[in-house]
Amino acid sequence: MSSTALRDRGKARRQAEIVAAAADLWREHGIENVSLNQIAAAAEVAPQTIYNLIGGLEAVGFAVIKRALVQLDEALNARAATGIELALESARISAELYTGDAKLYRQLLVRIPRVLFDGTHLGRDIAEIPILAMTQAQADGEISAGVDPERLGRAIYAGYLGALYEWACGDSGDADFLRAAEIAILAPLAACATDAARPALTARLFECLSRNDAMSRPVEKG
Repeated sequence: MSSTALRDRGKARRQAEIVAAAADLWREHGIENVSLNQIAAAAEVAPQTIYNLIGGLEAVGFAVIKRALVQLDEALNARAATGIELALESARISAELYTGDAKLYRQLLVRIPRVLFDGTHLGRDIAEIPILAMTQAQADGEISAGVDPERLGRAIYAGYLGALYEWACGDSGDADFLRAAEIAILAPLAACATDAARPALTARLFECLSRNDAMSRPVEKG
C-alpha cells in the first residue's frame, strides 16, 4: 500500500473517531454543553486536528448527519430495491436511523436549517435517491411518460423533509413520522401514476391514511 493510501486511511480513521466521540458526548450532555475541546479530548486528538480534518462544531454536526447518509446508502445497496420500492425503502430506513437514535438526531436536526438539506450543502444532493427511484418507476411504466421524474423526486423529498422536521421538533412521534413520510411518497405517486399502476398505488395510499397505529405523543420540548 502506498504512503498516500496509508495517510488517507489514517485520516479517515481519525475523522470517524472524532465523529463518534462528538455523537457520544452530545447524546450524554447535549450539544449546547459540549465544546470542541471536549470532543478533541474524547477523540484523543488536538482541537486543531478537528479543525484541519473536519472544521468547527457546525461542521462536526454535518459530519454526523453524513455518517447517517452513508448508513442509508449501505442499507439500500444491501436490499437492492428499485423504483417505487426504492423510494419507500429509503424513507423507512432513514426514519429508522433517526428514530433509533432520537436523542442525538433531534438535537442536530433542529439546529440545522432545513434549507441546508436542499442542494449540495451536505456534500451531495440527497434528493438523488427519490429522483433515481422516480426515473426507474417511469422506465417500469408506473409513472406517466409526461411527468418529469426529477421534479417529482424533488417534490417527494420536500414532503419527506417536512415530516422529518416535524418529528425533530417534537411535533410528531415515531409512528407518525414514518406514516407521514410514506404519505409524502405515495400521494404524488398516485397522482402521477399511469392508469395501470394507479389503482394499486391509490390502495396503498388509502391504507396508509387509514392505518390505525397507536399514535406516539409529541415529545416535550426543552
